[in-house]
Amino acid sequence: MLSIRSLRHRAALVLILISAVAQANQLDDVMARRVLRVAVPREFPPFGFIYKGLPDGYDIAVARMLALDLDVRAELVPVASSERIPALESGKVDLIVASLGRTPEREKVLDFSMAYAPLYLGVFGDQDAKPAAGFLGRRIGVSKGSLEEAELVRRVPQATIVRLENSKAIIEAYLKHEIEFMAVGSVVVESVTDVATRDRTKLHLLLKDSPCYIGLRKGEPALLARVNKFLKDASESQALTVNAMVWFKATLPADFFAQAHGQALPKP
Repeated sequence: MLSIRSLRHRAALVLILISAVAQANQLDDVMARRVLRVAVPREFPPFGFIYKGLPDGYDIAVARMLALDLDVRAELVPVASSERIPALESGKVDLIVASLGRTPEREKVLDFSMAYAPLYLGVFGDQDAKPAAGFLGRRIGVSKGSLEEAELVRRVPQATIVRLENSKAIIEAYLKHEIEFMAVGSVVVESVTDVATRDRTKLHLLLKDSPCYIGLRKGEPALLARVNKFLKDASESQALTVNAMVWFKATLPADFFAQAHGQALPKP
């Protein structure tokens, strides 16, 4: 005969298991809530930025298309690069659509969708700038907490690394000649509004080929499968290609979705 203590212990275990099962399917939670909460870029044009008080950009369009596909309302939460993963881990958002690169470190705490946009990270500057001696002492601007920062520290620690809040601040510092180079994603260079400066800005060092993925909490297979279905359908319908034409002023590489990491990179 079981003691009262044993019965209480078993009851507690059952409650824990029920709670775990209830929390295990985040897709059901989203559908019941009728709201998809998404972390999006706050200042990372053309992927995401605030325009007339509202989020806009490539990632914002993807987040809205995903919510529409789920037939729920999109609740967009603009965040800085360093705030993306904490927002997901704290339960503030259901997933991340914010130009998120995939790394072994991030894979320990996140699950990733299939890639939805190509991106490569590099050090860009004036075409006549000569980064001799491996950028020794040269001032390179980079977003704090970004993958670009991690790659820059690893690849060119001898540079003078200037950590800024976001890509907008990096571009402003570059235009004011407060920094000599920018460590940014390839599409960020297209956000330089001064046409002459933009045309003279070239890739000096390729840091990393880093496609963008949607980030989810680990252990959410139903939500992950649903997100991947949306991305597959959006790629086949050309919806993502049209979105790229709007924001990147270029089509997506023909074999991008087939190879995930296979887009060709321009040579320095």
